[in-house]
Amino acid sequence: MDRNSKSVQAKHHVYDSRLGYALAAPAYDTWHWSYFWHQNEAPIVHRWAATLPPGAMLDAGSGTGPYRPVLGNAGHRVISADLSAEMLTIQVQKFPTAPVVQARIEALPFRASSFDYILCTRVLSHIKTLTSAFGEFARITKPGAKLLITDVHPEHHYSEMSIPTNSERISIETHKHPISDVKQLFESSGLELTEFREFHFQDLAWRPPIENFENIYSDLKLPIFYVAFLRRL
Repeated sequence: MDRNSKSVQAKHHVYDSRLGYALAAPAYDTWHWSYFWHQNEAPIVHRWAATLPPGAMLDAGSGTGPYRPVLGNAGHRVISADLSAEMLTIQVQKFPTAPVVQARIEALPFRASSFDYILCTRVLSHIKTLTSAFGEFARITKPGAKLLITDVHPEHHYSEMSIPTNSERISIETHKHPISDVKQLFESSGLELTEFREFHFQDLAWRPPIENFENIYSDLKLPIFYVAFLRRL
């Protein structure tokens, strides 16, 4: 490794979720991966929300609120919760009457049995220990409540979230939870897994270009993300 490489490596910093998303919030909606999720994850969320009778919906880890219109148009009363005040500020700028709460998924400020549904998209990989998060999901939902959880697959080629901004590339720490561990925690938390899907390249509704998505093309056999449909027992 030459001296320049060492210098570049020394400058590289990986932020925790709170600070990382605070710095990346202004660039998040125009990030190329946001478009990827809009094309490949959003249709799944739309179909799921449309099948549910109108009810109280928590968007857990909502970020800038890309799914608020989808959930609201399906008739649901949506409350957004997110760790990042900066991401929630952008959501409120887009949706001025949106109820939002700054909170960690592992310690949600809601009463027991408050929600009929939970949507949680690409949040688990930012949580080091999932036990508390799933316990909170079970606590705040009513018996029979439906949940949709998605995340980047742990086998996907990435080691951290990386979002380019005008000033720097913001790298945010992630935690890869084996699928077997996630499924086991669902069950032990009182959440019944009713359907589980792993999405590979050939399953994508929109297949991205190689540029900016090199980690997908490095091994097309690896799954990219997963989707879990659950029911609160």
